[in-house]
Amino acid sequence: MKVILVRPPFYALFGVTTPKMKTYPLNLLYLATFVRERSHHTAGIVDGENITVPSLCQAGDEEHDPEMIMHRGIPRMIDIIENPDHEIWVAMERAILAEKPDLVGFSCNSGNMDAARILVRRMKARGVPVILGGAHPTALPEQSMTYTHSDMVAVGEGELTLVRVMDSLEGKGSFSRIPSLVWKNEGRIRINPRGELITHIDELPIPDRSLVGRSDYFGEVLMTGRGCPFDCAYCASRTIWGKKVRLRSVSSIIEELHLLREAALASDSESGCVPPHERPGRWVVKVVDDTFTVNKKRTLDLLERIAGSGLNCFEFTGGVRADTLDETVVQRMREANFRRVTLGVESGSPKILRMVRKGETNEDVKRAIGLLTAVGIRSHAFFMIGFPGEDADDIALSKELILDARPDYVEINMVTPYPGTDLFPRLIDEAPSRIDRWYRWFHQGLATHSDRLGYDLDAAYEDFAGFARAYNSAADR
Repeated sequence: MKVILVRPPFYALFGVTTPKMKTYPLNLLYLATFVRERSHHTAGIVDGENITVPSLCQAGDEEHDPEMIMHRGIPRMIDIIENPDHEIWVAMERAILAEKPDLVGFSCNSGNMDAARILVRRMKARGVPVILGGAHPTALPEQSMTYTHSDMVAVGEGELTLVRVMDSLEGKGSFSRIPSLVWKNEGRIRINPRGELITHIDELPIPDRSLVGRSDYFGEVLMTGRGCPFDCAYCASRTIWGKKVRLRSVSSIIEELHLLREAALASDSESGCVPPHERPGRWVVKVVDDTFTVNKKRTLDLLERIAGSGLNCFEFTGGVRADTLDETVVQRMREANFRRVTLGVESGSPKILRMVRKGETNEDVKRAIGLLTAVGIRSHAFFMIGFPGEDADDIALSKELILDARPDYVEINMVTPYPGTDLFPRLIDEAPSRIDRWYRWFHQGLATHSDRLGYDLDAAYEDFAGFARAYNSAADR
């Protein structure tokens, strides 16, 4: 049996189409590799962010900032979503069916649920069964099935569930016995008990990156752990992975990095010994853990091994919490060739930080950025606007923190109350079953809850984003 795993197009609908703006779908690589290596089934991947059609091309557009491209492209994105016969959907259907799937699995977040709905209906019209996975179906499995007319939802971690579903479709077992599966039986939605997470994630095979075209993406993507121990009100990580952190061993990560280095060297050889400063993004590795530095001992051991093994030939980037950094950690990061780190600062208002249970202070942030600057690691600070109870004074405190802490780059996102977070019921009055424009659920610029704030979130976001653009321009000079 063959499953085709699909990332529906979303960012491409805005015009974010060049390789340097994209990373490959590591979650689908994990699933597809697991199916291929741990069962008798086979799997492939279709990435909707790479399915280009003439109307998606940005001819003559010199803008290279994905945030700006998305902001400008919102009207076009809505037009495409509201036209189920648009050429992108025809092209997607053609690409999926060309793989001759027995089952199609869609990876869904809230923002691409409308794209998923269009594509699911096309698959169902062709008689192909469909399973959903990802953050949104995990948080709202029944709504997701009803909204898209899909057959099943894999809740949470999907590797074991997907293989068991494929076995059952071959007549080997019943859907009723598959943990973490939501399915239909005689027209009724059935919710099976949630299964145990994979305890030792070293047991997962290293993702086979040959399943995607590397030239379509910039850089490599690396996962060193699943889960997050923190409890931020705006985050749905615990809904998917639980609160327990499962970390890969240092030796497992080093093995994967060696494989990436071999592939990068082979690529350079094939292209004629490209000089280091002209090498493609293959020599950049983005660590995508919820918080890479959560375990100090493991972090230091890993960084030391990277430097000692010559794997600091890669340029690393990844997200960290400010309160996990100290002089030793940032020095080891620099030795391992971390060039940039992202910090989820969120707000400069102590009131807002307490409300969202961030567990950090402005002093933590200023100290962390100072440490990074001292060793030459660039800091990329994320802030959000639109928290419940937030007012102009709170936003002013965020701007003040930016000017005090002096990160190298600032990005402003809009608070988006995703299903599975504590903010969702607090900010959204509508029942999930009544929401019909999920494309609003993305954090680059469509307000979902201005009526709950007492101010126009779209206007406030544009003002704060303008402040950040001016700051970044001045910093570049």
